[in-house]
Amino acid sequence: MAKFAQYYLKYLKDDMFAETVWAQRQKHLGSLLQTDKSIEFTLGNEQTCKTYKHNVRHLSLNNDIIVMQIANEKTKEVVQNFRTVDVLHEPPCFVIIDNRANCRRIAIQKKKESFSSTDSLKKILQQVLDRNMRQNFHIGIELHPQYYPRDFYKAWNMRQFNTAKIRFNISDGKLPETFSGEDLEDQRIMDFAIKLNEEESRKKYRSVLELNPPEDKAFIEVDKSSVFIRNLVKFQANTGGSIEIITTDGARFTCFIDNCEEGDSIITNEFDTTHLNVIFGKYNTTNEEEAQKALLTAENELLRFVNNMKTENDEKKDEKEGAA
Repeated sequence: MAKFAQYYLKYLKDDMFAETVWAQRQKHLGSLLQTDKSIEFTLGNEQTCKTYKHNVRHLSLNNDIIVMQIANEKTKEVVQNFRTVDVLHEPPCFVIIDNRANCRRIAIQKKKESFSSTDSLKKILQQVLDRNMRQNFHIGIELHPQYYPRDFYKAWNMRQFNTAKIRFNISDGKLPETFSGEDLEDQRIMDFAIKLNEEESRKKYRSVLELNPPEDKAFIEVDKSSVFIRNLVKFQANTGGSIEIITTDGARFTCFIDNCEEGDSIITNEFDTTHLNVIFGKYNTTNEEEAQKALLTAENELLRFVNNMKTENDEKKDEKEGAA
């Protein structure tokens, strides 16, 4: 499984001619990414020019969902005939673009072998797409990271109809001495959590408290009145531990995360890149029928993944920002 950081694409209406083509902005972006040759990812001047090779594929299930491989040319030390030599190395990185109506999410693979950070690749994508959109259609583009909500209940509300599990990593962090839970009917669970945290801090154990839906429910409904959950949320906030919301389609969303690494606070989901390789024609079979089945499975899995990124009000937000 590979990790993908989620970004939001914002269109800019800061050109006097943008109004005439504004309604077709997503269509114009799609035209730039229609084929491998419809755009070049080139940056720099004549002396420092660098071109990033790329391949593009569109899902047959939905042509507006775009998958791209973009490579970063490097040199790599290898041993040949007992000698260390530098060879050309072009490790590719996957980029997934949801260009459907009202959807403008981009997922960038976290792969340091290719790019030092998703932010560095984001800057390349932004500069090239912005330049080409302005030159051809008078519309600008910016890419912005999507961050995890720091408020657990906000994150829960966002996924209120498909929250399959809530996972409290109660061994993360150290509990302050001044901490106390709400003195209400479920104080016992707080006593248990506190003792468990203390014991794990001492013996370096790790454990998770996981909530699942009731037997007669498919998902966990938002319940702000639950003292049990409020105490656990307060516990996590004080320790700096994480709370994970796991949806019915397997996506994970984290709150109260510890930013121990650059980009950790950007919304990150996992996806099996085996499916992406299949979309680019890398099959584990020579049987045509089996290959077609594998492709259909891969596209369905990717469709599920991008549906998880979908935000319905993007279009209204975009109109408001573009008019500003």
